Amino acid sequence: MRKLEKKAARCKSRIIQLVLCLVSLFLLLPESAYAIPTWARKYQTSCITCHSTFPKLNPFGESFRMNGYKYPQNDDEKVKEEPLQLGSESYKKVWPNSVWPNSIPPTSTLSIRGRSAYDATTTNNATTAEFSRPALQLLASGSVGDNLTAFVGAHLFENGEVGSIDRLFLRVGNVFTKYLPEKSLNIQVGQFIPELVPFATNHRGLTNSAYAFNTYDPSMGRNFVATHAHGAGPFGIEAFQLGVEANGIIKSRLRYVLGIVNGSGTAVDVNAEKDFYSRLCYKIGGMGFDGSLKEGTTSEKEISVALGTFGYKGIGTINSQNFDFYRLGADVNVYLNDVNLIGGYILGANGIEDVKKYNLFFGEIDYQMYPWLTGILRYEQANPNTLESIRQIVPNISALIVANVKVRVESRINPDDMKFNNFHVGLEFAY
Repeated sequence: MRKLEKKAARCKSRIIQLVLCLVSLFLLLPESAYAIPTWARKYQTSCITCHSTFPKLNPFGESFRMNGYKYPQNDDEKVKEEPLQLGSESYKKVWPNSVWPNSIPPTSTLSIRGRSAYDATTTNNATTAEFSRPALQLLASGSVGDNLTAFVGAHLFENGEVGSIDRLFLRVGNVFTKYLPEKSLNIQVGQFIPELVPFATNHRGLTNSAYAFNTYDPSMGRNFVATHAHGAGPFGIEAFQLGVEANGIIKSRLRYVLGIVNGSGTAVDVNAEKDFYSRLCYKIGGMGFDGSLKEGTTSEKEISVALGTFGYKGIGTINSQNFDFYRLGADVNVYLNDVNLIGGYILGANGIEDVKKYNLFFGEIDYQMYPWLTGILRYEQANPNTLESIRQIVPNISALIVANVKVRVESRINPDDMKFNNFHVGLEFAY
């Protein structure tokens, strides 16, 4: 009997060791995440300065992004790294007989992002369970002088294959300040994500399931995108685009965006036409888009409502035939201290055929239970003209192990049967 007990104990020990080994291996598998530690190093501050739970931005983080990845107020006082000067200030006096002086970051601006996952799915009484394929992303971003910011993002490996450049743009801030108020006109040129709905984004959201708001197209039928997506489907309003965008902040509370892009994502343009988009958003209460606060308020807790509207008009090409398409929408972003409520409605059409029209809406609640623990619950519904409605519920729990390492647990539920037939556990890190 004692021999059997000893043998059982050894087997139990080996099983525990195997489990620990598998967990350790899981924690080392990289995929992609979306925070930028470059800025934490520049300002020598924690990730939670700009992120509630990374990669989701808090109100200050949104102001930081809109201000060209700079502190919205008193940036010079916050920078802890002395920039490397490219030329003397005296060169300005002799221009154009000299190169205009500038500066660059003194240290490397590279950041590494990773995400790993374990997914289990049951379909037709058959269950599949596997560790996700690794991916690796490099991001580089830095201030190039007072009003220039460069941003580069590259997926080195994606789903086991060599990746590609997703973002590469130069942002010029405070254009024509001699004639316009500060922060009222900024221009970015290159390959970027159009700023249509900046808070409900697959790149700064907490869920693994992509927002159908950004990715769904009628040609996808009754399918939502199940995992993180870079503008999946024939067209997504968050797809990477090549073009130019102008944006700015007017009197602290009004944000506008105007853009012209190829409309074919990162691929070669399929026609000579260009796509156009715009956004207008107004914020009531809380921190202004420029980082300002009304007298008597603090940045510790946010109580605010932001109302936005947007539109996208483009021309696509299939079999050498051009067709018009559009997206019109409205959105809301509400902060009630530790609770963030977001929602949106979008109406879209591809061409003039009724079968290609649809509308979609979603609502989400994010509750920050502790500074390191956030619960998310999202409902989304698409209504294609000739199909029954497609609905989905996405529950998620995201927890920070430390400021730059996060674990999440998530599922996708069909409201018609309410079965947990899929399960996602993910690990994200950034450094």
